[in-house]
Amino acid sequence: MSIMNRAEVLRMEREKVLTNFKEDNANRAKWLAALMDIDDEIEEMEKNQNSPFDQN
Repeated sequence: MSIMNRAEVLRMEREKVLTNFKEDNANRAKWLAALMDIDDEIEEMEKNQNSPFDQN
């Protein structure tokens, strides 16, 4: 059994949100907000990963 890391989970969730964004016109604002939240979290993870300082 494979354990997914947070980045993999976020990528999968992002794909689901993109599908919903394209198909659910009535709730596009909701899906756009969710997409922005996911992208922000991915960006923050990348910044922390590239930081020369230990975050612990």
